[in-house]
Amino acid sequence: MMDLSPVLDAGLTVLGTIAVLSMGLWTLSSESSTVSTSQQPSVPIRAYGDTQLPKAA
Repeated sequence: MMDLSPVLDAGLTVLGTIAVLSMGLWTLSSESSTVSTSQQPSVPIRAYGDTQLPKAA
């Protein structure tokens, strides 16, 4: 009888590769849909006035 362990190993390797690639592509596509491309420019602290912070205890 023929030993099928190499065939089983190859099949599991192919299935694992497909699973990893599909999860990676799904992660990239879901991340790109949640990233905002327009950003507000940051406001300098001086725009809020020149008040000094209280000293730490």
